[in-house]
Amino acid sequence: MSFVKNKFRYNFFRHTNAISDNMILFEVQNGTDYADGPREIYERLMVDEKYRSYYFIWAFQTPEDFKFLLENRHTILVRKNTTKYMHYYASCRYWVQSETHTDYMRPKKNQIPITSFAAHEPAELMLERFSTLPHKRPATEKLLRYTKKNLNRFHLLCLIFRYNILGFFRSRGIFHNNNSLRLERLKDTHKGERCFLIGNGPSLNGDDLNLLKEEYTFGTNMVYKIFDRTEWRPTFHCVSDTIYASKLGMELSQKVKAPLFTTERTYRRMKKKPIDTTYVHTLQSERYKVKGNIQSYCMVKATVLSLAAEMAFHMGFTEIYLLGVDCTNPHDKGGHFTDNYTTKEVAETDINRIKTRMNAQTLTTAQIGEHIIDRSMEVYSLLDKYAAKHGIRIYNATRGGNLEIFPRVRLEDIVNNSSETEAI
Repeated sequence: MSFVKNKFRYNFFRHTNAISDNMILFEVQNGTDYADGPREIYERLMVDEKYRSYYFIWAFQTPEDFKFLLENRHTILVRKNTTKYMHYYASCRYWVQSETHTDYMRPKKNQIPITSFAAHEPAELMLERFSTLPHKRPATEKLLRYTKKNLNRFHLLCLIFRYNILGFFRSRGIFHNNNSLRLERLKDTHKGERCFLIGNGPSLNGDDLNLLKEEYTFGTNMVYKIFDRTEWRPTFHCVSDTIYASKLGMELSQKVKAPLFTTERTYRRMKKKPIDTTYVHTLQSERYKVKGNIQSYCMVKATVLSLAAEMAFHMGFTEIYLLGVDCTNPHDKGGHFTDNYTTKEVAETDINRIKTRMNAQTLTTAQIGEHIIDRSMEVYSLLDKYAAKHGIRIYNATRGGNLEIFPRVRLEDIVNNSSETEAI
């Protein structure tokens, strides 16, 4: 009965799961050991830059005995004969095994099983197969991807309709919940005032931030890592990235004491949420625009500064200054104000997300940086157009960097002359 049940489960995943090109599954002696050819191949791939973005799944009968493997990047342990086990076998492009598998675990035509009998075949020969075997997608997988793409589009249209209806009523005091009431109470609370949006670029320093201790400021992401160098603390804090929320949520809740603004999707990912947290609805789309009614939704793309800017618009600020917004490659050395800004795991997860979005697994760090900068520049350009149309002035007080869309100003001049600001 168990055989029939497992066969049914596996075949369900086999026909419904799309193949991931950068996933490799390893199994030795029916899931009992970490040894032989699969181990040798795994350890070789771990140090090969060509496979830096790949995910390695190890199947064991008792995965808790092999937790030491979790210290390696992108390594996942799965228990044999579980639903996840079936899911990974149906999704991984490569199967690296020390023996042939059970009869019902048949690979698809575009999956590549590599059976390693350690005594007969050296790892070098097996490694060659990863680059020589073709990756032709069958018609069923193409259909699955096409269907998924159109379902996502339909889902996006449904969200736009729903959020627009909610925004229409909530901006008129109807259908509020606790979160939307907090948003409504923030509207125009700082009408006609000025604020500073703080990025996390390499130019950011504690001395500049000390000049802003009496100003309204929006901190972003892990800006708290500069707190040991400054007495400044942000008035508000913004986080929009789900990776930061899921990987650094506990740290965020401990360090951030200011009211936190985030997106609903990110809010759901936080294991521990800061006490004073307000979220906005958002849409996952590359077609960014400034909605102008934050009770409806706020489209966040490329940079958390878009969320900070739209919150500033909502709160009535009409004079906005950017500081530490260098628009440089965040994945380069020196891409932030400190070298330990983020963890290696978070950085690699972000890089893989970008590669997946662009469907290009061979992107270099420089190419990824160009992609991030291009998307950010598009967002800043649209924010500038919206601000000009609504009588809001945005200036760039960053020291250096690549952002030239907004007029540049000197931070000292702003702080010393609060009545009038002249662009450089």
